[in-house]
Amino acid sequence: MGKRVSRQIKWRPKALYSFIDILDYIKEDSPTNAKRIKTRINNIIKTIPSNPEMFREDELKENNDGTYRVFNKDSIRVSYKIEPKNIFITRVVHPSKEPNLY
Repeated sequence: MGKRVSRQIKWRPKALYSFIDILDYIKEDSPTNAKRIKTRINNIIKTIPSNPEMFREDELKENNDGTYRVFNKDSIRVSYKIEPKNIFITRVVHPSKEPNLY
């Protein structure tokens, strides 16, 4: 059996700011819902290092070599990049924004 790689989760600043903005927007209508969504998404993110390929390849990433993956939860799209020692959260988008190639 191969040696298991333990990767760390790291956030790109732009992705973190986007996530915070989305949660702040949701919090205006429902602080409880914002907390619930934050917890659900963070719980999913915590599982990624144990199986980074569990989610589909990010079809919006141009020239994706398979290391960019994406999941959707509570209408929030989270993209991440698999690297040898880290998982980088690269993009967080709410459906109110048009999904664009990046």
